[in-house]
Amino acid sequence: MAQLHLKIVTPEKLLIDEQVDQVNIPTEEGQIGILPHHTNLMAKLQPGELVIKKSGKVDTLALGDGFLQMADNTLTIMTDLATYAQDIDEKAVEEAKKRAEQALEQKLSNEEYAETLAILEKTLAQLRVKRRHKVR
Repeated sequence: MAQLHLKIVTPEKLLIDEQVDQVNIPTEEGQIGILPHHTNLMAKLQPGELVIKKSGKVDTLALGDGFLQMADNTLTIMTDLATYAQDIDEKAVEEAKKRAEQALEQKLSNEEYAETLAILEKTLAQLRVKRRHKVR
């Protein structure tokens, strides 16, 4: 079966660098699926859930803001947040969400408001992913 090369890069490290079967990723235009030999593409990411399928196994990550580039059967995702669902500390993220919501109630400059809103979007994405994939 054909595969595509996936690279996920965060400011801290190269998180993933491997061959996969399929990637579903949230963009500003909506959720898109990337299969091997997808046409070349660049898109802005939306915080949300990233799904990676490989050899019948599915991995789920919470994703932050960033960009993707698909070229020559290589999907490169550059993001400020990529965390596996099982690695998300739900309590810590819930606290960050509450702090962001409280900060939005204060008088903020446009820049502070945008930064706080971005933090809130990322915390909500992490909570959705964690809660959707919680072991019951």
